[in-house]
Amino acid sequence: MSKADDKRWRRTSPLAAIFYLGKIFKAISQNAIQTLAPGAAFLFAYEGDLMTRIVLGLTLFFVIVISLAFIRYWFFRYQIGVDSILIREGVLKKNQLDIKFKRIQAVNTIQNVIFRPFDLVTVQLDTAGSAKQEGYLPAIKSALAESLKARLRDETRADDTPTDEETDSTDASRKILSLTNLDMVRIGLSSKQALIILALLSPLLDNIGNRIEKMVDKSALLTVLDNAGISIAGGVSLAITGILLLLLLLAGASITGAFLRYYNFELHAERETLRSTAGLLTRHEHSVSLNKIQSLRAIQNPMLRFFKRFRIRAKQASSGKRTDEGKQFIVPICDLSQLPQLGAAVFADEFPYLDLDPTSSKWRPISRSYIRSRLVLFGILPTIAAVSLFYALIGNAAFIFLIWLPLCALAVITNYRKYGYDVVETGVMLRRGFLGYQTTAFLHRKIQRISVTQTKLQERKGLATIRFYLASGSLRLPYVDFNMAKDLRDYILYKVESSRFGWQ
Repeated sequence: MSKADDKRWRRTSPLAAIFYLGKIFKAISQNAIQTLAPGAAFLFAYEGDLMTRIVLGLTLFFVIVISLAFIRYWFFRYQIGVDSILIREGVLKKNQLDIKFKRIQAVNTIQNVIFRPFDLVTVQLDTAGSAKQEGYLPAIKSALAESLKARLRDETRADDTPTDEETDSTDASRKILSLTNLDMVRIGLSSKQALIILALLSPLLDNIGNRIEKMVDKSALLTVLDNAGISIAGGVSLAITGILLLLLLLAGASITGAFLRYYNFELHAERETLRSTAGLLTRHEHSVSLNKIQSLRAIQNPMLRFFKRFRIRAKQASSGKRTDEGKQFIVPICDLSQLPQLGAAVFADEFPYLDLDPTSSKWRPISRSYIRSRLVLFGILPTIAAVSLFYALIGNAAFIFLIWLPLCALAVITNYRKYGYDVVETGVMLRRGFLGYQTTAFLHRKIQRISVTQTKLQERKGLATIRFYLASGSLRLPYVDFNMAKDLRDYILYKVESSRFGWQ
């Protein structure tokens, strides 16, 4: 890329209008009432038959949307400078972004089926401190996208200043893992949508008999079944079959979504970059600089536990908002044997004793006082309050609230058993969970702040709660020894101050 090229404003391909069409339709779906209300009012006021109004309304809608997409493309300009990317956009309201290369955490590319024959991609620039992708370059040549990634790697190298021998030995891309079609099925069945389906399956099947029994008491239904030549048992079987087919259809949709998003998933590691490629119709390429990763988390929900698999999330610096879900690099599924490889790819030699296996014997438990405090706070006190409040209204029936005590005790004990931690020379590992597990690892030098707090009960027991503040959010470790917590706080502060690396 020549210096002359760097100084001129560029326009993307006209096919970028397709990108803006997607953004417009997404905005309309999120604000459908406000967006479509004026058009609906116009159609109601327009004189004419219904079909004419519908055709006119749809024609005007698509003409306006397509015109707006091309106008947004026409007013989009970008310039690649020495140390930043400048972006100008907007029709009535002009915006100019100046994105420094050093602030870019990741350069992600998306290539849909229309862009693929023209070798075009959409580049998303993910920066630290923003709640979403700060900038984008729609419909640019893939060669230009690769040059941007190379510039980002050069910026990282300038900070690390490796030797020639290190560069030669570590620059080559190496594949860490790839996923099979069977993995796509596992991803689909272990997604949040599939878990909701499985949660609904049990009560539906439990109640189906009672519901159908009530229905068959109605003479009208019996008459229909008799006329159709279907017995009561056949009607029950038909209802159960219909429900199972519906659940199977929903599960199939989840699996189809996994194929569309993660088909042919491959994860590659270079010297300073982690990169994934995946997608059936639309190819997604996500990359992240390793020094921008704040923590590494292995997740195992009930279905993933059944499959003996994990989902990995490498969290990056965020804006601190709860909705900031885009600041993570995701490996949708892996097995236990691949966890050490992923840990080594992210932390290299800085975390030699990293172990994200939730069943490992190394995890140290928190204090058993956690059970007592949580049971009193969330079990005993609410139960006493509920029984006292409703006894005057419903009498002895209020004692039904006592069932909350064993349920709460079971939940508290399960949470207690899932809590664990381990501290090594260079980092911290935390474990928690309820139905599944979450294990998180992070380096001492990534911690921006650490607090040690005590409640009155903890103070009497010599316990404390530690909270670690990273650029990606905070992590909590409750009910540990107070003296250990203070020593750990002092040790981490020493490691942060003595580290030759920044927080990044």
